[in-house]
Amino acid sequence: MKNFKIKKSSVRWVVALKEEAQVILDHFELKVVNEKTIYPIYKNKQETHWLIISGIGQSNAAASTAYLYLYSEASTYTSWINVGIAGSDKGNYGDLYLVDKISTYNRKKSTFPSTMPKTYLPKMHLFTSDIPISNYSTHELIDMEGSAFFDIASKLTSKELICLMKVISDDPYNDIKNITKKKISKLIKENLSKIIDVISYYERLSEEESQIAEKPKLFYKIKSTWHFSVTQSHRLETLLRRVESFCNKNDIEEKIKGCETSNSVINVLNSKIKNNLVNWSKF
Repeated sequence: MKNFKIKKSSVRWVVALKEEAQVILDHFELKVVNEKTIYPIYKNKQETHWLIISGIGQSNAAASTAYLYLYSEASTYTSWINVGIAGSDKGNYGDLYLVDKISTYNRKKSTFPSTMPKTYLPKMHLFTSDIPISNYSTHELIDMEGSAFFDIASKLTSKELICLMKVISDDPYNDIKNITKKKISKLIKENLSKIIDVISYYERLSEEESQIAEKPKLFYKIKSTWHFSVTQSHRLETLLRRVESFCNKNDIEEKIKGCETSNSVINVLNSKIKNNLVNWSKF
């Protein structure tokens, strides 16, 4: 039988390079999954954090995001995180920035990710390119994955649950050709505490959304006893939420015990709600 227990928070990481991901893997104690997967996938023991190494480029970012969604059975309340290095002409080398705007060469309009409120971290416009760019003069941040990641992630969850963070690794004074694996790991490690602060916000947000999404406690128990169509299931959920909010729910199981069909269960719940006198002084 499928386990319907809802985890209280859910985070998915999409990271291009292992060197960018290593400090995150270590901090959250993420271990590689045993199965052979198209892209390397890691998860923690509680399965609340999953991370995929996408590789460089927009096609990899898009494909790996969709693949992680399916493989990890991510929910609509999952937070999606993209973290990595970026070039820049405007920011400071080694600093972490949140992305609040994304554009590409072939897109007429920019997209605007939501960013966490009341943060001390600076925000910048990200330009995603298909090729490495060494002319930084017209862009705040430059990467090769962000736009594709955001396009897919925004189809899987709300924009408020998506976050892009970039650490500046090259600029007019730090040549892109001088980037090494060691430098990449060092840049991410030096910003780990800031990254964790951001993730704490998205963990809380995911937890709040999961509580909203969680079915009433009796929902699955009732569904395992009577057969409900898709339409009836939606109706059942709505009625149970109303019962839990406004009625004495302690006698529900006793009242529906003699029901022979799903329709009769719905009728009993309808009657209970109609006959209940709501004590508005509680609210």
